[in-house]
Amino acid sequence: MLINMLTQAIAVICVLGVITLIHEWGHYVSARSVGVAVQEFSIGLGPALWKKRGKETLFSLRCIPFGGYCLFDPETEKVDAKGRPASLLRRNALTKMYILAAGPVMNFVLAAALFALLFAVIGVGVGFEPVIGQVQPDSPAAAAGILPGDRVLAIAGEPLASWEDLSRIVTERQDEGALDFLLSRQGREIALTVTPRYDPDAGRILIGVTVDTAGEIRSKSNPLRGIWLGLLQTVNMIGVLLGALTQMATGQISAADNVSGPVALVRVIGETASSGLWNTLWLTAFLSVNLGIMNLLPIPALDGGKILVCLVELIRRKPLSLEVEGWINMVGFVLLISLMIFLTARDIFQVAGS
Repeated sequence: MLINMLTQAIAVICVLGVITLIHEWGHYVSARSVGVAVQEFSIGLGPALWKKRGKETLFSLRCIPFGGYCLFDPETEKVDAKGRPASLLRRNALTKMYILAAGPVMNFVLAAALFALLFAVIGVGVGFEPVIGQVQPDSPAAAAGILPGDRVLAIAGEPLASWEDLSRIVTERQDEGALDFLLSRQGREIALTVTPRYDPDAGRILIGVTVDTAGEIRSKSNPLRGIWLGLLQTVNMIGVLLGALTQMATGQISAADNVSGPVALVRVIGETASSGLWNTLWLTAFLSVNLGIMNLLPIPALDGGKILVCLVELIRRKPLSLEVEGWINMVGFVLLISLMIFLTARDIFQVAGS
């Protein structure tokens, strides 16, 4: 129990840390590529657990594994080695938009890379080996002497390539009565006779066995196809999430039932980590896409809200005053914190009531 809890905690920190790191790294690298100074690059919030001073930037790791930030230099008089303003505040709207959009874009890149890894290296599950997981008591399989761990080699002389073949053959030959099973058990071949029985609850012919899910069959794509499939999966996921946001905005689906807070997020990551690496990587990709989209929403204090301010600046052909922009970001920040507190409280009540 303790090891499982520790594993889940590590998974939560790693998943949230990776998607936050790649997001802030996008801001950092894009800023440095155009000479904009970054005072601090932080992963996490709250008191610092670790700090390291770089040539121009303080890198820090903080104790709350939610969020992170790039703190840009507010000093407007500084310039870089090429004479360019070192402060983001003095850069033109297009440069600001480039730096602001880089974080969400990197989240999409991370998702595509993880999906490509799943498709090309780990593989996608396409079925299970024909290996017995459990045998139900008083079932035809139990009566015949089938044991957990037995591999079904053939049924009625027809060889099996996967678990799906077992179900198919038993169903196709249900009128034949007793069926000859050829099994492999601890390196020995065993022949048994099983008489399938109709199960009224399931509404079909069964022999009373379940699959051993440890024997999953995975199909791997070649690297180029894996990359292509990773890109397609990312684009499709972006479309699905945007569609869901549109439905929530128009009232077609309930926002209250489809938006979760940090407590629920931690719970989902922990439970997913317990189900294996494949599901954990898939969830990390999904959350990375989610973070990218959420940050591009035109909400003050988020990247999308700041990009919207830059668009206004382009249209007006002059920037908003620092005071006005500061108030916009402050209002957005207060709204986001209020929403986070509300969602956290709701999650806690739901967990306590479950």
